[in-house]
This record gives sequence, C-alpha cells and structure tokens, in this order.
Amino acid sequence: MLRRITNINAVGTAMLGLGVLMTGCGGEAPVTAAVPRPVKVEIVGTAATQAMQTFVGTVRAHRRAELSFEAPGRLADVRVDVGDHVRAGQVLASLDAAPTRWRLEKALADRDAAAAQLQERTTQLRLQEPLAKERIISAPALEAIRAQHAAAAAQLQSAEVAVAAARRDESLARIAAPFDGEIVARLVQPHADVNAAQAILQIEAPGALEVVVMLPDGIAAGLAPGQAARALVSNADSAGSTVSLALDRLSARSENGSLVPAIFRVEGASRAARSGSVVQVELPRAGVAETITVPTPALLPGEAPGAASVFVLDEQHARVTKRAVRVGNHVMTGGRLPVLEGLAPGDRVVIAGAAFLSDGQPAVRSATETQLLDAAR
Repeated sequence: MLRRITNINAVGTAMLGLGVLMTGCGGEAPVTAAVPRPVKVEIVGTAATQAMQTFVGTVRAHRRAELSFEAPGRLADVRVDVGDHVRAGQVLASLDAAPTRWRLEKALADRDAAAAQLQERTTQLRLQEPLAKERIISAPALEAIRAQHAAAAAQLQSAEVAVAAARRDESLARIAAPFDGEIVARLVQPHADVNAAQAILQIEAPGALEVVVMLPDGIAAGLAPGQAARALVSNADSAGSTVSLALDRLSARSENGSLVPAIFRVEGASRAARSGSVVQVELPRAGVAETITVPTPALLPGEAPGAASVFVLDEQHARVTKRAVRVGNHVMTGGRLPVLEGLAPGDRVVIAGAAFLSDGQPAVRSATETQLLDAAR
C-alpha cells in the first residue's frame, strides 16, 4: 500500500515538471493580427446636383399618320410592308375596284338620261313659247312646261353631282402616301373586308421625334414650354443612353381625372431613341434642395424616421467608422436616397456589405471603386 502511494506521487511530480518545462519553452500563445477587409466604396462627389423625379414616356415621330379608306370594301392589295420607304403620292393599297366602277357607270348613265330629258324639255319649251304669245295655248299651260324644264335641269345637275361623287369614290379606293416616310405598321392583310376609317397602314416621317408623358396635375402646373428634361433609354441597342428633351406643349385637358399629357421634343438628332420606345423621363423635383445621395445598400436603418447610418472608410488608419446620417423619405432614380446630414464631399462611403461590418473594423479599399457626382441616376 505504501509503495502504491509513492508511485502516484512520483507520477504527479513528473507531470508537474513537464508542465513547467513546456511553459518555460513556449511562453504565451502569439496573437494573430486582424486582416483588413476589402470594401467597395463610393466617393461622395464635389458637386451636388438637383434631385430628380422620374416618369414613363413613349417616343413617337412628330409627323405620323394612320391611313384608312373613307368607304368600306374588300381590300384588293397592299403594295408595301413594314420598313418600306415611300414617296408622297405613291399608291400603297387599294380596294376592289368593281363596286366603285359600277357606281360610276350608273352615275354616268343617269347623267346621260337626265341630259336627254333636259334636251326634250328645252325643245318643248322653245316650241310652246311662240304659241303662248299668240294665245294659242293658255298661260298656265306654258308655266307647266316651264316647270317641267326646270325640273329636268335640276335632275341633270343632280346627276352631275352623282358622277363627281362616284369618281371621288373611285379615287378614294386607293391609299396614297401623304408625305415621304417609312411604313411602320401594316394592320390588315389583302382580301379582308374593311370598314370606313379602319386603320390599314401607319406611316411616319423621318427626323423629328417627341416623347409623350402623362404627368400629375400638380407637376404639370409648374411647367412651362421650354422646360429642360432628359430621357433614359433602356432598349437593347442603346441601354443607358440619355437624350435631351424640352417641353413643347401641355394638353388643356386632364385624362383619367388627374393626368395631363405632356409632349417633349427630342433636342437634336438621336440614334438612341426610336419611335415606339418606352423611356424614363427625368424632371427636376420642385422644392427639393440640391443634396448628396447614396445607394440604398449603403444605409443601415435606424429606429427613428429618417435616421440611418453608413460606414465611412478612413484610408489613413485603414479602418471603417460607423457614422449616423439623416436621409430623405423619397427614393430617387437608380434606387438612391438623399442624405440630408452626416456626409460631406470627399467621404468614402461603403456601398456593399455594410451589414457585415463593425465600427472600427480594419478595412482597405477594394480594387474597384465608384466615383459619382451625387446625381440621382
């Protein structure tokens, strides 16, 4: 029993000595320094721009027309298709000519009959007038002959009008280009029955374009002809392009109770905008001061209305600092919010991954950098 206790004490003493030896050799464990985190930043610009408000607009040609027939009929042929360039006066489509030709032939026959009737009445009147002077026939009989002559003359005049109308109908059975332009739509195929005033073709003249925007009454009331604006084009060929606009005219009538059609002319020639394209029209926001804006991913919401915070990179000390800011309550173009207080030109604001940062965390600027002039884009 005494030998077992001695062995246990010997083992404990050996383990204690080994621990002391290890402590003496290794010392304290080294502390690993935190690696700075790369962050994407946006440099607050040196010139603020006015806040903008955005509306949807449609581009159209300034000179355009929908072509139709004045009378109903069967469409005989359409001589053009979409994309064809035409000259003023060129025949584009025509109706079946048989009905109008028959009407013209009947009108001509009626005119000939009326002319013959008038000739007969004229001869009769010429013969009866001398007899009336000699009192061979009575005055009432002569007046009756004169009335028949007048009726025959009126019948001939009516027949002449019918002939003119039939000839006009024959000419209107063809659609001619009203001006030089391009066919942008063909709405009916040949051999279809069409109604009067039914659109058959659409034509647009090259050159001047305009943008139609539906604006609320309150905004339209503050605009005047010449008001500058711009359109952001988002079609596949010209995505991201901007087009300068100027207000040409406002409608005198509201549509849907509160929307006013506004027509903006496209300034200069533009290859970016095409007729029929949908664009975003930007107008200055009245009553909003020029201010700094940041993208919404850069903001961490606060508890109070308008309160938020951002992370600003301090490149000198290679760390980010959390800073309280006050933001506006309206989202601008491109998902940006105005910052009313808390930022100044030159600040480097972290615009991605702000939710995963902490105040004072080591950080460096990533290779990619965005520098904007605080425009509400």
